[in-house]
Amino acid sequence: MLTGSYRKRLEADLPRWVTEGWLSAENAGAIRRSVAREQGGIRLPAVLGLLGGLLIAASVAAFVAAGWEDIPRLVKLGMILTAIVICIAYAFRLERQGSPRGADAAVTCGVLIFGAGLALVGQMYHLPADWPGGALLVALGGLIAAFLMRSNGALAIALIAICAWSGGRWEEARSGAHLGFFILYLPAVWLSLSRDNRLVHHLVVLAAAAWLAMAPGYGLFDRFDYGLLAYGLALAVFYVALGALALDRSLPPVLTACLPWGLLGLVLVLNTELIRILDRDEARAGHAFRFVFMAYAVAIPVVACLAGLARERRFAWPLAAGLAFALLVPAVFWTGIVTAMAGKIIVASLVLLAATALVAGGAVGGIRRLVLAGSVLFGVAILILLWQTIGTLLDQSLFFLVAGAALLAIASGARRLFARLNPPEKEAA
Repeated sequence: MLTGSYRKRLEADLPRWVTEGWLSAENAGAIRRSVAREQGGIRLPAVLGLLGGLLIAASVAAFVAAGWEDIPRLVKLGMILTAIVICIAYAFRLERQGSPRGADAAVTCGVLIFGAGLALVGQMYHLPADWPGGALLVALGGLIAAFLMRSNGALAIALIAICAWSGGRWEEARSGAHLGFFILYLPAVWLSLSRDNRLVHHLVVLAAAAWLAMAPGYGLFDRFDYGLLAYGLALAVFYVALGALALDRSLPPVLTACLPWGLLGLVLVLNTELIRILDRDEARAGHAFRFVFMAYAVAIPVVACLAGLARERRFAWPLAAGLAFALLVPAVFWTGIVTAMAGKIIVASLVLLAATALVAGGAVGGIRRLVLAGSVLFGVAILILLWQTIGTLLDQSLFFLVAGAALLAIASGARRLFARLNPPEKEAA
């Protein structure tokens, strides 16, 4: 799916390619027209139609609510069913007229009306309050609509409802992971594999992340344990490695959505760990529980696969090295040096090395998300180190001096290496 950044890059590259003689002006114009056809005005009618449908639905709901108590129950049920049937029928009509996005919007409105209807039915007949059960029914309705009508909106609603249902059951049980989640999640993943909608892809990834976050059990969240940071870091590394490998090997697009969310988690956890080790009260030895070992047992092989199986190894190797540095951070908290000066220096060094590796991998591979994540991680880490010093100010100054000199040495070595690998055209000839 084309994005605004892609179009800007294309507009910057096309004139240069024409000037260099690599592309004719006619072909450049054809490329521009093709991009315009794919992006210009195709989504706007569907979006406006969806918003208009929601406004009409809200108007009808407000009108009905004004005299809701005076309407007989059977009439109320008939009104709900009629509204759903009208949405589905209108979706069929739009599909036949060659407007799949408009049909998707109509189906989405129908699923929303179905969810609201469930709440109204429960209110009318005074059914026991069980909102996770209602979320389950909405998820089932959304999955059926997504399968029969190929509606991305219905699939998105289904994924949100699946998370609500699973989270509700998890909170009620106050125990471990809710395994029933996969009964509906796996069909949703299967449906998402045939879709090119990025919202659906991101919701699939976030739904899995939500379940993985709840997997250790309610007790650990009720009394926060710092072992959760190590668990979250391993999951973030797994997401980044999987997303990068999918991007490199052209795996299903849904897997590439793991990359941005993994990078976000990686930046947050590493900076939290840095703040923690620099704080006198929080810099204490921790422990790893069963789920931490399980997460590491999954993350490490995926990082190894990224380093060994990626086609573009110039970006994969620095990224894999950065992820390995990140995985070493919790290990410092599991040793006796966590409260010593050595522990603070090691963690700060690992965080900065991980940030530098992300920037290097992103710069070589042309992946802006990696460059941005590494830059943010590096910048925030520097601010944290200035806020909470390592030892005295002189120690802090020495640390920055050594780290800066090391980076300059690495930059000089990289420049010479790239010069050897990419000699000038005249010398190569």
